[in-house]
Amino acid sequence: MDRRVAWVGLNLLPSLTPRRRDLLLRACGGPVGAWEALRSGLPEGLRAEVGDKALAEARGADPEGEFERAEKAGARILTVDDPDYPEALRGIPAPPPVLYVLGEITPADARAVAIVGTRRCTSYGRLVAKKLAAELGAHGITVVSGLAPGIDTAAHEGALTSGRTIAVLGSGLGKPYPAGSERRIQEIASRGAVLSEFPWELPGAQWTFPRRNRIIAGLAQVVVVVEAPERSGALITADFALAQGKEVLAVPGPITSEASRGSNRLIQDGAKPVLSAADVLVELGIPSLPLAPPPTLAPDAQRVYELLGQEPLDPSEIVERTGLPHPRVAQILLELVLAGQVEELPGRKYVRA
Repeated sequence: MDRRVAWVGLNLLPSLTPRRRDLLLRACGGPVGAWEALRSGLPEGLRAEVGDKALAEARGADPEGEFERAEKAGARILTVDDPDYPEALRGIPAPPPVLYVLGEITPADARAVAIVGTRRCTSYGRLVAKKLAAELGAHGITVVSGLAPGIDTAAHEGALTSGRTIAVLGSGLGKPYPAGSERRIQEIASRGAVLSEFPWELPGAQWTFPRRNRIIAGLAQVVVVVEAPERSGALITADFALAQGKEVLAVPGPITSEASRGSNRLIQDGAKPVLSAADVLVELGIPSLPLAPPPTLAPDAQRVYELLGQEPLDPSEIVERTGLPHPRVAQILLELVLAGQVEELPGRKYVRA
């Protein structure tokens, strides 16, 4: 039997925990022996350790069908035996034995930063994640995140404007979370990769998302937490990173913001604060490139442009802070948006692009 088929078969069994799988691999001399033993029956002592449920799951499993489904979708399956398996994952605790990959993982992805955070992010967090990812991408850094709404999505969006990105799913590639993200997945795959350790049709569950976070941390040299409340999956990723010997950085947020409670706590506990992409590049030993000079604008437009560099504002706040008439502010905002120098956010707030 093909070792790759055996690995995929073992990976299809939900009740075969990593501990039980490792026990079975040792007892049976590897994945082929383990898979054949599951299909034909285990010795009584080993059966008690592995459990009857795994035996029943093995009888109904179809590893060959997994290869067919992946190939039909333009994806491929990597196992730990394959030379293309990411080297960054081989050395982490409990490396995934199987990866389903849409797109390509390249040698350039060895220089990677994970940007993670809460699904319920603020406009500030979304802006920071997108900006950091875009600037890191411009320096040849691959941005890794989890495709979830909020900070993850903003990080992928920013990276796609300038470089490569990798999305690690907490579900099978055939049942992506969030629902309706197929177009975004194809976009990421064209400029990087989308991957999962879970069987093709497995939906996301409460246990799958924390488990995938070790892969996000494993693929990255540095993990940056942008916004995270006190109980957040992003903090689980940070814990995995620390256990793997990786550096964890955090973006400071307002002390009144629930969304920044966890990330601010990381800084209080010793994580290095991120004030710009240059802080992340320092951790990677990469010199930052000089930023492009600001655009030359008329005096009134310059005042508005400089004001928007600090925080997202709505037109009435801009009128109040600049003293300019409302019609003039509206005209300036329209011109800056059309010129690509300012971006309009939901709720009619504006920030520098």
